Amino acid sequence: MPSRRERFERISREAREETNRALADEISSLTFLTEEDVERILPRKVDKEHFGTIMSIVATRTDDNSKVAALRENLDDVGRVLVRVLKLLL
Repeated sequence: MPSRRERFERISREAREETNRALADEISSLTFLTEEDVERILPRKVDKEHFGTIMSIVATRTDDNSKVAALRENLDDVGRVLVRVLKLLL
């Protein structure tokens, strides 16, 4: 019989994996990326969240200068994900 600690760890792991899969599915439905692409270039939940930040900035109805300013403000957080996605386009 698993201990309480083991049960909580299992529940947490399963919830994290389910959320990560749901994010990958949602991202692939909204972009040109397949679910496999998403899992390859955005393996962690935080990567997917940062990608969402990038996409929400780009999708705003503001001018490009405002988008660049918003990206600059978030670059420390989202920069690595931005580079991964752009490499995919090469």
